[in-house]
Amino acid sequence: MSIFIITIVLVKSKFIMKQTLYIFTILLSLLTIQAQEVREDDLGDVSDEFQTAFFEAIKQKGIENYDKAIDLLEKCNREQPNSAAINFELGKNYYELDKLQLAENALRKANSLKPNNQWILETLYHLYRSQKNAPKAIETLENLNQVHPKYAIELAQFYYKNQQHDNALVLLDKLDAKGTNRSREQLRHLIYLHGRKFNEQTKYIEQKTSTNTATEADYVKLIYAYSKLKNQQKSFNTAKLFSKTYPESDIPHLSLYKFYMTDNAIEKAVESMNRVLKSSSLNDSDKSRVLNDFFSFTKKNTNYLSQLEDATELYPDVSVISKMALLYSSTNNEKATEYISSITKNKATSFDDLKLLGTIFLKENRIEDALKNSEKALSLFPAQPIFYLQQAKAQNKKNQAKSAIESLEFGLDYLIDNPTMEADFYTEMAKGYEILKDSKNQEKYLQKAKKLSK
Repeated sequence: MSIFIITIVLVKSKFIMKQTLYIFTILLSLLTIQAQEVREDDLGDVSDEFQTAFFEAIKQKGIENYDKAIDLLEKCNREQPNSAAINFELGKNYYELDKLQLAENALRKANSLKPNNQWILETLYHLYRSQKNAPKAIETLENLNQVHPKYAIELAQFYYKNQQHDNALVLLDKLDAKGTNRSREQLRHLIYLHGRKFNEQTKYIEQKTSTNTATEADYVKLIYAYSKLKNQQKSFNTAKLFSKTYPESDIPHLSLYKFYMTDNAIEKAVESMNRVLKSSSLNDSDKSRVLNDFFSFTKKNTNYLSQLEDATELYPDVSVISKMALLYSSTNNEKATEYISSITKNKATSFDDLKLLGTIFLKENRIEDALKNSEKALSLFPAQPIFYLQQAKAQNKKNQAKSAIESLEFGLDYLIDNPTMEADFYTEMAKGYEILKDSKNQEKYLQKAKKLSK
């Protein structure tokens, strides 16, 4: 039994020793890293007492005992008041304690004693960033950029954030002289956009297109830049060049569609529209925007209805199909029914589509569909009065007058500054009371509606 206990104690002791050794190794590594940083500053000819205090301060900082570290460093400072190493360490400890003015004073003194030291400047830079002191942060970054080129892109980004767009572009030009990269290109175009430097942007991309180095994104930016400069012809020509340079890309057709429409080249516009609608690379919002635009055109130019119908088969956008159903409801009941069926299958959930569906169902006297639609709409948009009105209209048509009046009373609570809709509410309320044979309230709400309609 005693041997067993001794064995357990030995095993535990070995485990504790391993943990202690592991912690000691980490601490030693930390001290070694910091000591290497210090050696670069050369402590000079100092006493043993000084060295003991200094390296004890390094250790105390390593275990986040910053006040103790500062006390030890101040002791060293009395012996060596002009040591860059001491002031640098003091600055770092004050910074950790959020004593920013003391940290800045110590770091600036360290920098004056050992100018353009990367580690001192970098600590100063982080201090100024934490203070949101942009001028000093930029000045320090400029010095760091002289020490090491890795700070150049951060300096360019800081120029951009602080609206020093010209300085940022000059620096980017220097960096790009050795070759461009994607992140710098993105930054460059953000500067052009927010600095409204569309002339500079066009010149830059024109140069790229002349050497066939422009990307698809560059062409999009150039089209946009020409548009902002109100040079629609150059914008159109760029879209055509884009399509010629990247024939497999669908992106230029987003612009070409609009330019062809403006030029009244409708057949070409339809070709570009269909290319957009069939695309697997363009997003739904782009497709919906183009299709809705063509619907607005077709509504005034009904001879293009067949092209619009074909387009809705390529991309069955619920909002356009809803409008198609309404468009046909007065001229072609069969077509209207076909589109209404299509909308129902697509399970509309947007405010506009549900509102339009409710209008169509009521107009087509599809009361059950109107009721279901209003219930769905109110579950998604419970504060929208139009859906209470549509629900009440359907309920009145089913002789459910009490339910209709209740729906209208709920809806009126959400109705603000819309006298036209309020008049519709009162008219429908009067219909409900008419069904209930309550002539007094019927007349009351008719008069309210009449007053608002004046």
